[in-house]
Amino acid sequence: MDVRLHFQYKHPALPSVSFSSDWMPEHISLKMIQDIEKTGRMKELKIEDDMGQTWTLKEYKKLLTKAEEQKTNLQIHFDGSFNPQTSQSGIGVILTYQEAGKTYRVRENALLNHLSSNNEAEYAALYKGMQLVDELGVSSQNIKITGDSLVVVNQVTGEWPCYEEQLNKWIDKIEALSERNKLKLDLKAVRRNDNKEADKLASQALEGVAVQSKTEI
Repeated sequence: MDVRLHFQYKHPALPSVSFSSDWMPEHISLKMIQDIEKTGRMKELKIEDDMGQTWTLKEYKKLLTKAEEQKTNLQIHFDGSFNPQTSQSGIGVILTYQEAGKTYRVRENALLNHLSSNNEAEYAALYKGMQLVDELGVSSQNIKITGDSLVVVNQVTGEWPCYEEQLNKWIDKIEALSERNKLKLDLKAVRRNDNKEADKLASQALEGVAVQSKTEI
């Protein structure tokens, strides 16, 4: 979870001024608040999270204590490949998250026979990532998602229209999972070179190499 701070700076001789910080990870937010509090001039502090909710400092501390028992800071990296000669698809997904102060990475791929294009393979990979999040029982969080498919990223975010019925079905399935679990999807397109691990998993699936692992990192 990323947050930003909103507060009034009370100067002893000048009018108070409103300040809003940049977004920052939750693990440094309390240290930042403590440092600003040393001035004795920060008043009316509100903490805004990346789901649009606002918290008082007391509420936020309670939220972080509760979050230590939950899975947080989830990120999905996905990729899909399609072989037109065999009509087979390989999908690869990396899911990372934090739980009880530890960080875990889940790696999974699959060989699929029912898809018809590379774009559909990319959608299937993203949907698999969403299924992994669903299996963890995560809800009411912001999920950061990275892939090298401009089609998937821009169509899911609504930047590009989707005219293909089969792809729209994947969008519907992804949106249904996110709505059911009250998830906010933060999608970002990257270059293929920046998505190598997910790409390798998808390629391994096409080669018949199955991967399914969970490790602490």
